[in-house]
Amino acid sequence: MTDAQAMLVYTIIREQFKPDGILGRLFNDDMDQLACTMEHSYNNLPKLPVGTYRCQRGMHSLHSRPNPFETFEVMDVPHHTGILFHAGNYNDDSNGCILVGETCATDARGCMVTRSRKTFTQFMQDLDGVESFTLEVVDGVTA
Repeated sequence: MTDAQAMLVYTIIREQFKPDGILGRLFNDDMDQLACTMEHSYNNLPKLPVGTYRCQRGMHSLHSRPNPFETFEVMDVPHHTGILFHAGNYNDDSNGCILVGETCATDARGCMVTRSRKTFTQFMQDLDGVESFTLEVVDGVTA
């Protein structure tokens, strides 16, 4: 890991805790917004506790996406493994993982993130050559 990678810090600020998803925003180390985020809601709580984590690049697959794809896994999460960044729009598209999208919205199915595949592709392109980074997870407004 290079010194620049060791110092790369991304932050998720969670803003809405709802039964149909936990919505937030992802920022880079300059606090420029990169994406909106959604995590699965378990009684208005996420699997990923507030804290600081190392995210590691690797090949992974999902039940709904059995072909392996490259992404980042959030490491050393208490009582959970396999928390990944990936594309998806709704609460049901995540089993505790972090979905990234362009905006947060609501439709007939509930809250969602939009243009997730495009946003995830851009997220991975922005991290080209990066093997790991630090993720800070904080809770903002809890409405």
